[in-house]
Amino acid sequence: MKRETIKVSNITCAQCAKSIESYFGGMEDVDAKVLVTSKKVIFNYDEEKFDSEKLGNHLRIIGYYPIFNNEEQQKAKRKDSIDLILAFILTFPLLWTMFVHLGIPIYVPEILMNGYVQWAIATPILFFVGRRFFQATYHQIRGKNLGMDALVVLGTSAAYIYSVYTTLTYDSHAGHAMPDLYFETTAVIIFMVLLGNFFENRVKEKTSDALQSLISLGAKEARIRKNGKDTMVSVDDVKPGDIMIVLANEKIALDGIIIDGKSYVDEAMITGEPMPAFREIGDKVIGSTMNTVETLEIRVTAVGSDTILASIIQTVEDTALIKPKAQRIADKIAALFVPVVVVISIGVFFVWLLVVDGGHAASHAFAPAIAVLVISCPCALGLATPTSISVGSGIAFKEGILYKGGEFFEIANKINAVAFDKTGTLTKGHPELSDLVGDEDTLVYSASLEKHSNHPIAKAITDAYDEDYLDVSDFQVLLGKGIKGTIEQKEVYVGSPNLMKELKLDLSGFDYESYLKQGKTVFFTAIDQKIVNMLAVTDPIKESAKGVIDELKRRKITPYMITGDQEITARYIGSLLGIDHIFYEVLPHEKAEKILEIQKEGKIVAFVGDGINDAPALKMADVGFAVGSGSDIAIDTSDVTLMNLDLGLVIKAIDLSLATLKNIYLNFFWAFSYNIVMIPLAAIGLLNPSLAGIGMGFSSIMVVLNALSLNLFRFKKLETKEIIKI
Repeated sequence: MKRETIKVSNITCAQCAKSIESYFGGMEDVDAKVLVTSKKVIFNYDEEKFDSEKLGNHLRIIGYYPIFNNEEQQKAKRKDSIDLILAFILTFPLLWTMFVHLGIPIYVPEILMNGYVQWAIATPILFFVGRRFFQATYHQIRGKNLGMDALVVLGTSAAYIYSVYTTLTYDSHAGHAMPDLYFETTAVIIFMVLLGNFFENRVKEKTSDALQSLISLGAKEARIRKNGKDTMVSVDDVKPGDIMIVLANEKIALDGIIIDGKSYVDEAMITGEPMPAFREIGDKVIGSTMNTVETLEIRVTAVGSDTILASIIQTVEDTALIKPKAQRIADKIAALFVPVVVVISIGVFFVWLLVVDGGHAASHAFAPAIAVLVISCPCALGLATPTSISVGSGIAFKEGILYKGGEFFEIANKINAVAFDKTGTLTKGHPELSDLVGDEDTLVYSASLEKHSNHPIAKAITDAYDEDYLDVSDFQVLLGKGIKGTIEQKEVYVGSPNLMKELKLDLSGFDYESYLKQGKTVFFTAIDQKIVNMLAVTDPIKESAKGVIDELKRRKITPYMITGDQEITARYIGSLLGIDHIFYEVLPHEKAEKILEIQKEGKIVAFVGDGINDAPALKMADVGFAVGSGSDIAIDTSDVTLMNLDLGLVIKAIDLSLATLKNIYLNFFWAFSYNIVMIPLAAIGLLNPSLAGIGMGFSSIMVVLNALSLNLFRFKKLETKEIIKI
């Protein structure tokens, strides 16, 4: 069975997911699972019977639009925009006629009062602009899971059909005026629901969507050696056991074991650690990482879905499917709300037909029945969540925070534990020169030599030096140890303590072990067999980290650190920040397991990370925060993206989410109160369908105005605390 993820432009709610899963559930050799918040469908299918194109065609049959490239994405957006604009243009003249129905003395062109003209205007709104609702309702009926789309279809169709009947049976020679028509009701309902979908789509567009294109992180081709000849081939054609040649500054295409050569491999995109790892014969390497120094000969051990990168993708997707997130409130109640409203409407019709009018005037019974359907249409319910989230997300965006859907708002107030990745999250994620012990004037030798190296530590040293460089000759990389060269006819080494010991140089004048205990990397510069300085390089802690940890503790939220770094470094950083709960030397795939351990203690856990290795943990956590400077996959798998390095955004994101959640609850209170009051009024005939349409529109306006009140929210200011080194 092949696994494939397809993005779908118009997945909006849990009902969409049920429709898609139900449709494919009735087919053999294919299984579909829907990620609603990411607008994606994960397929597992038999390659002999299905492919991407066939799956896309099946999605189109049930009214959903697959997105295979950016052009289709833009096309889908244009299609939605055209529908919304067309609905607005055609709805406006019909709304104009509503003033006459209400007895308001305002000029309305006589032609607009003609039933046939209104019929002509309303028809494209219902059957062209509103076609998506009919398609969705059809498949909801087949899947036996009626949703809000069914109410839209029932309400608009009933008002339309009744108005058509009234127009056709009206006798202009009878001497009486044309009775009230309800074409404008049809138009208003469709326009307001489309407007709600527009708000929701804008929210989701603000977030990164890199999981679909994650494969681009890996190499497309690999250099394979066969019969002594090197040939570039597609990674799809590589088999386990093939010999892969990877040059310096070239991406390692697939997982494997080094059989010849040694080099530094930049694994930051997988492990999150900033320092390249030294790899030599017998060591395993991971596909999509970068070889930085020397040519490597690698025996391929895994291809396709067996690679570590592919496993991370699958873990992320599978975790998202099983993650117990709350659905939108409107979708939860739809299964009960829709049939109840339909039953009430039918009951009202027969009560009026058989009891009130004695079985004579069916038209009198039809009006209150339609009014019940119209007044119950889910415009306010549909707007309640997306409008508040849209306004809240707009406020957050100005602060550098991106929300990815409504689930975070429902759970943020329950968070009582926050776990942080170390590198790139609590720390800045790139090394800096923190200490220079010895003759400061000799830094020119160190920097001049390091200028010829592409190691991140070399950049840390050269960044700290802003003078002119000296000429270097006979430059040489001593893999795993350091570098050497000739400067001003002097032999210069910059390297590790082990290199100095090999050179039999005296280290007794430098207390380098105390720096190692602080998690720093130590290098020495030796000129003509004499050590002249010691350089300590560290990954500095972010200025905002201490203040955030203190604020979390004040709120009775327990901070944790989960890192792949060694125990000494992890505990030292934890002691500086005041974090007591530390998991160290954690492998990438184990981070999600540590999150699960914390959850089993009864904690609602948020995780803050930035690397690809953090992606499963971001999904396993109840709430995932991705630091925006991190990898695309981490950003895509998170619930919240922090667009700059300020960890104070974690606190701001939680506070704004609480304010937004309160706003959403107030919206739902208004929407439900409106239905509770208005449905009985419509049932007893005090609201005709036109008034019901206006009332429905008014309820939506109230929801929008309440959402806009979020703009009055003000963030709490956090102090930036200086970290006292111990």
